[in-house]
Amino acid sequence: MPKIWTGLARFRATLRGEPTDRPPVIPVLHIAAAELIGATVGDYATSPRTMADTCIAAYRHYGLDGVQLTLGVAAEASALGAEIIQPPDNLPKVTRPAIREPEELYRLRLPDPARDGLLPLFLDATRLAVQEVGDEACVVATIRGPLNIAGQIRGIQELMFDLIDRPDYARELLAFANDVAILYGRAVAATGAHVIAIGEALASPAFISPAYYRTFMRELHTSLCAAINATGAASLLHICGDITPILADMAATGTRIIDIDWQVSVAAARQRAPAPIVLRGNLDPVAALLKGTPGDVRRLARAAITEAAAARHFVLGSGCDIPPGTPRENIAALVAAAARGW
Repeated sequence: MPKIWTGLARFRATLRGEPTDRPPVIPVLHIAAAELIGATVGDYATSPRTMADTCIAAYRHYGLDGVQLTLGVAAEASALGAEIIQPPDNLPKVTRPAIREPEELYRLRLPDPARDGLLPLFLDATRLAVQEVGDEACVVATIRGPLNIAGQIRGIQELMFDLIDRPDYARELLAFANDVAILYGRAVAATGAHVIAIGEALASPAFISPAYYRTFMRELHTSLCAAINATGAASLLHICGDITPILADMAATGTRIIDIDWQVSVAAARQRAPAPIVLRGNLDPVAALLKGTPGDVRRLARAAITEAAAARHFVLGSGCDIPPGTPRENIAALVAAAARGW
């Protein structure tokens, strides 16, 4: 083992299943760190420089092993003709989907990541982060998966009805959205990001049944993960909530990393997603990190590390996005828990 570990070296060793001094710590921390540099969430969402500086500040302030960047759920939709707004205190939001009538799907064309919508802004921010800390920290960049993209360009309610009433049309819509995700995922990987996280909240069993996941999504996720892995970046599949019923299906997609939310224990996840798949999680971002105490965070983090110790393919983090207003001492406690080692 190296005498001095960088976060990137620690993450890469974890991905390979090699011994490390301690688990890497890479929580889903982005907009909540804007206060570290005196910025607003709106500043973060509209300036590549501010977005990169926010995530780098979190990495340096807390002693994390990586940074994670996101522009929320509207980025891909903005490049496909959806109307968006930029709130001063939040990430951009879709106000009018690109597809109001089903036939409008066939007018859409794949976007140019270097020119269209908000995609260039995120590419620039990721590139800046890679240039400044990418030789020492793991850079995680978040794109949307096909179900999330489809929900933003069609409307979530309309998409849910399509899955039931127009399954063949839904497959066409999802296939197009997956092509967008592959195209953009490759562009983000070309910035030098080490991990491409696929945000796919709508694939949660809280939204669609496990049977629908297997029918509509598993094959698409398999092709998307394969495309990302082929770039040299590692694919990460993030589906919120209790993913226990679909964990084995997620593992079968070929993703290198699976995020587990607080509803799923590390031990239960490992049974369904065996090594060498890396698990990341699983502290509750609200009950533990936002509302808990440093003692709560340390206790829960140590429990997760203990459950992960046998397989070691594990990154300590939050189950989902850490919200703004989270006490700094709670995030520091997450890092302190990992510092004790395995």
